[in-house]
Amino acid sequence: MARPRVRLVVTADDFGYCPRRDDGIVEAFLAGAVTSVSLLVNGAATESAAELARRHSIPTGLHANLSEGRPVGPARRGASSLIGPEGFFLGKMGFREAVAAGDVALPQVREELEAQLSCFRELLGRAPTHVDGHQHVHVLPGGQTLSWA
Repeated sequence: MARPRVRLVVTADDFGYCPRRDDGIVEAFLAGAVTSVSLLVNGAATESAAELARRHSIPTGLHANLSEGRPVGPARRGASSLIGPEGFFLGKMGFREAVAAGDVALPQVREELEAQLSCFRELLGRAPTHVDGHQHVHVLPGGQTLSWA
């Protein structure tokens, strides 16, 4: 009996975080050690990372981020349960604590994730190959999971 073919997928996340990290990720992709990347659309090097992904035909997904940096959606323009007083996300533990306390407005989460998806499409001209979460923010306290639906 023939065995089913197994394909190992190795995804490098935080693509777009900074140029030096991006260079290392591309080097690993070209060497065959990485098979795909996950793009932070609010990273410091997002535009150049998107260009690298296009240039090297790297399968690219969205690295959904609710914990680090500044939002790309409506939250960036004012008061939001997703950000602190300085306009930055609350951080990994700050976000988890705010969710556990019931202080995060889930419609604002949806708005931000939709804005990140839209930004991804603008940068790469297509939908992501996959979606995963920066610092596991897609898995909320109490077993809740964020959903696009």
